[in-house]
Amino acid sequence: MNKERILSLIVLMILISFTLVGYVGFEKDDNFSERAKIALRDSGNKLLLSLGDSTSLIMPVIELDENTFELSFQNKLRIEPASLVSILGQSLVDSNLPQSYIVEIIEMGSGEVAYSYEVKSDSEKSIVPCIGRNLPLDSYKVKIHFMGERTILTIDKEYSLLPLVFIGFVGFGLLYWKKGKDKASKVGMSSFSKIGNYRFYLEENKLVKGNNTIELTVKECELLRIFSEKPNQIIKRDLLIKEVWEDNGVFVGRSLDTFISKIRKKFQDDDSITIVTVHGVGYKLDIS
Repeated sequence: MNKERILSLIVLMILISFTLVGYVGFEKDDNFSERAKIALRDSGNKLLLSLGDSTSLIMPVIELDENTFELSFQNKLRIEPASLVSILGQSLVDSNLPQSYIVEIIEMGSGEVAYSYEVKSDSEKSIVPCIGRNLPLDSYKVKIHFMGERTILTIDKEYSLLPLVFIGFVGFGLLYWKKGKDKASKVGMSSFSKIGNYRFYLEENKLVKGNNTIELTVKECELLRIFSEKPNQIIKRDLLIKEVWEDNGVFVGRSLDTFISKIRKKFQDDDSITIVTVHGVGYKLDIS
């Protein structure tokens, strides 16, 4: 990506950012407590169902403080850490709750922490140990403590999105216009070599004279390349055969003569260009 394209993208991003500042912001999540309790009850239900229990009760979720909640069950249960981590994590994602939290599995009788883990928004920094070690049948409660500020992204509905849409269309339009302009410039600046009054475009397999374009085959191009590099010089027949046919399959004795004849016809409208046959030696591109 060239410097102009990068600069255009930066300008577009700045314009969009200034537009967004007017109506995008963050505010305190007033429904956090209710959503947290719903998510915990949902995870508790899925956890019991995974154990084949569809009848026992999930006890009311207790809010210990504004960031800490506790989930408990009517009956004893066996807890598979791997299953708990997955089920609880998905319930929190579905409820759009913070993705940084600490979970403790506490034995109801002793009050000891039987298992715990920490999840962070940067998953590589999460600590989830011993997920293969299942907890025995017992009475447990699940305590979760959310970390970080409880804010949600908001959009001021009094503002119209039309300015943002307009800026987007203008920005992308400018980018595509610049891309088309660059492409046209590259076409106009395609490299060519002069052969008399003709322009020879090797990469595009063509000869151009004024408004007339003559298409060339690959081998015609290869032969013309050699001739154009050494105008008015004798090119040995063996060299032409080696350069054009050596790595391109079987060479038939008359193939070179046939292609030379075809190339001659390409220049028939220009008397200043002649491909001369030097008998027993090769050919010469004679430009007067």
